[in-house]
Amino acid sequence: MTSIVRVGLIGCGNIGARAHAPAYAHIPSAQLVAVCDVNTTRAHAVARATGATPYFDYHEVLARDDIDAVDICLPTYLHAAVSVEALRQGKHVLCEKPMAVTLEEADAMITAAREANRVLMIGHVRRFDPRYTTVKHALVQGEIGHLVHVRRAERQHLPFPGDAWYWHPHAGGGIFLDIGVHVTDLFHWYFATEPETIFALGRQIRPEAQAARSFDHAVLLITFPDGRIAQAEISWAYPPHFGRSQYALLELIGTQGRLVYSDRDAAPMLVYDSNDGLDLPTYFRFMSALEEAFVAEIAHFIAVVRGEAELLITPEDARTALALAIAAETSAREQRPVSWQEVAP
Repeated sequence: MTSIVRVGLIGCGNIGARAHAPAYAHIPSAQLVAVCDVNTTRAHAVARATGATPYFDYHEVLARDDIDAVDICLPTYLHAAVSVEALRQGKHVLCEKPMAVTLEEADAMITAAREANRVLMIGHVRRFDPRYTTVKHALVQGEIGHLVHVRRAERQHLPFPGDAWYWHPHAGGGIFLDIGVHVTDLFHWYFATEPETIFALGRQIRPEAQAARSFDHAVLLITFPDGRIAQAEISWAYPPHFGRSQYALLELIGTQGRLVYSDRDAAPMLVYDSNDGLDLPTYFRFMSALEEAFVAEIAHFIAVVRGEAELLITPEDARTALALAIAAETSAREQRPVSWQEVAP
């Protein structure tokens, strides 16, 4: 493909409106021509900001012959069905993480992409975030020797009400699928091999999690070949004003060194206000990724669609991250270790 890739954005919620939609203005080889959301106010707002045509039924977007690809930013439980339908109608698909709610859904997406001969990419944005790609480069260059241990923490206070889809296991997957899949993909990416055993302890701390029978706090321990270990804390249960600069911690131990990253480094300024006290302001909208990471992610997808690049994260990679997250939740619910053989393709 040599012409500009024409894209329809399906889903104008938080990530769709604030991260994906603005990114297209920085990608000359792509044009956002349609935006869609069942919430007409949101659809109109993103349309005004981007110059795209608003829609309120995604079927109308898929019916447009002049749209080459769709960018799916819908709630998790809708990812598989809309992706499969789009692929079958000949559209290339960029779908937000996690890939799906179940492995069966993920497999259906992979099959549909293969049969349609279209690109399917899952938006694991950490793989395009310069903070985490720098770490990956250091590992590939052997700067800390052979990687033997990774420790990760991602913690926040989820600001959404109890009826939001995020909380419900069959809709958003709770903490394990929403944040946990970031962590499991990071582990798989950094160790560059499949795991052996997954063990997790989960807790239902906030009333919203208890009502939904979903986990909002968990610790994970994943073993990899040769005795290598990854551990993580993931949480939505921290206090409301815990602080964005405290969101993430990453530590890697190798045979020849140690590498540490903390989100405190993203907030180098200390502000004292007599009314609000101390604050460490950050310089990006999202706790999970820099804005430039979304631009890099979408630009890569467009390059693959145009035949100018090979996928840096395959659908099979995304399926592995999902399988690990599901295995962790299974471990927490059944209070036992889960072997990779139980969930491996």
